[in-house]
Amino acid sequence: MKRIPLLATVALFSLVLLAPLFAAETMEIIENTGKIKIGWRDSSSPFASLNKETGKHEGFCVDMGNLITEMLSQRFNKKIEVIPLTIASKDRLPKLMAKEIDIEMGNTTHTQARDRDVDFSLTFFVSETTFLLPRDSKIKSVNDLNGKRIGAVKGSTNLTALNTKIAEGIFTPKGAILQAETHDDGLAALQLDTLDLYCGDRSILEGLKMKAAQPDLWRVADFAIAYEPYGFMVRKGNSDLRDFVDNTLVWAIQTGRFQELYDKWMGPKGVVPIPMSKAYQDYLQLIKYPLKTDWWKKPPPPK
Repeated sequence: MKRIPLLATVALFSLVLLAPLFAAETMEIIENTGKIKIGWRDSSSPFASLNKETGKHEGFCVDMGNLITEMLSQRFNKKIEVIPLTIASKDRLPKLMAKEIDIEMGNTTHTQARDRDVDFSLTFFVSETTFLLPRDSKIKSVNDLNGKRIGAVKGSTNLTALNTKIAEGIFTPKGAILQAETHDDGLAALQLDTLDLYCGDRSILEGLKMKAAQPDLWRVADFAIAYEPYGFMVRKGNSDLRDFVDNTLVWAIQTGRFQELYDKWMGPKGVVPIPMSKAYQDYLQLIKYPLKTDWWKKPPPPK
């Protein structure tokens, strides 16, 4: 029988001892470091955008991230600090997978393809894939998209929806779809008349319209080509963090905090008014599962 060299034995034993450290869940790392790294967009108002004057992120998802952090501080009985990081549509998954961020909080659509790589929280918002276009445009339905110059953000579900409709023969645009790096770039292309219409989530397009130099010159289309359920992304193998996020979301709905934040950013007097549909209101009521009064507390270690 062959003998295992002493050095190899020591190395193997060291790996066994270190395995729990390498396998530590994000919640454990947050507790040990006192920090949580949150990825937010820089141009996706009203969900997350970067205020150029303050240099800080702001929006509905930013406030939700701060609320989650507030509850994490109570769970660990210590102040948890938010480390904000700016992400883009094309790098949000890679940065999450590479552990550059602990959670992505923005207008990310929960899809089957993404679900293979990451876990999603409960859906917190549902939008539509539609278009921003000049107010005097004669485009009224998907049938009017033939021969039009269309743009969308690179790596977005909006781009996927466009390509799907094109492949199905629903319409044929003029040339290739312009793939913008950011929504602001898409708006700029529209204003420069490089595009006839820009594709995105209705909620984001309403925000873009408000950012335009002359908002009254633009409108968001009345039709949609797809629907977008938003969720917060965490890495797989981090069910503790995902469950905590879900519980915070449900608690916020139960206590009215969710509605307060929604009204602040998307209510009638909000930054980007987006009326709550009856179906959306019903959905929020349906996901209010029972929670213990001290649900945020850290459970005792197993015996």
